[in-house]
Amino acid sequence: MTLKTTKKVRALPTPSSRPALVIFDCDGVLVDSEPIFLRVLHRFLLFAGASLSHADCCRQFIGKSKADVEIYLEEQGLAIPADWPDAFYDQAMIELGRDCKAVDGIREVLQALAQSGIPFCAASNGLRDKIEFTLSHTGLLPLFENRIFSAYEVGRSKPAPDVFLHAASLHGIAPERCTVIEDSPSGLEAAQAAGMPCFAYSDTDALPPGRLFGAQPFSAMWQLPALLGL
Repeated sequence: MTLKTTKKVRALPTPSSRPALVIFDCDGVLVDSEPIFLRVLHRFLLFAGASLSHADCCRQFIGKSKADVEIYLEEQGLAIPADWPDAFYDQAMIELGRDCKAVDGIREVLQALAQSGIPFCAASNGLRDKIEFTLSHTGLLPLFENRIFSAYEVGRSKPAPDVFLHAASLHGIAPERCTVIEDSPSGLEAAQAAGMPCFAYSDTDALPPGRLFGAQPFSAMWQLPALLGL
């Protein structure tokens, strides 16, 4: 299942001034959990009878939701295992607890935002328990107290804009005055659909130009404060 990039969407505002709210994705932006989560998912899919490489799994499921995995299995004619998703999440939590770290440089970014008086929050396709677990394990959770939003709790998952619009609404800030920090095509598409300026973080070539959805790319967290006008 691949994202379609040919549909017409509105142009994003240019992130040329300080935002009134910065909305961070969690996995891959705040915490380096995406590779861990995807390797557990790849093992699960192989066990369920799928035939795909680890690289294909990463390309297909980065930033995706539980429902996307179920749709994939159904499209492949594979039965959804009876212990899904509990056994999968149990194993993922074990490996996240062992290996997950904060993204290099993110603490300095959050400190710069706090010093500038700009509010920030986390908005993710992940389950709240997983978001809180990874943020707690990496020491970032106190910085996001009462500022965590899960797509599972507000409506449709990314690439729908629901979780971003919900976060902006609760902060009383218009979407065009928010800036999103994302690392996956589904998240970038969601930011575009929400009408929010967006920066696309990738320290690899995982986000080719055709999948940026109007976002401005950057490759290291130390670059972000300047991009945000701090």
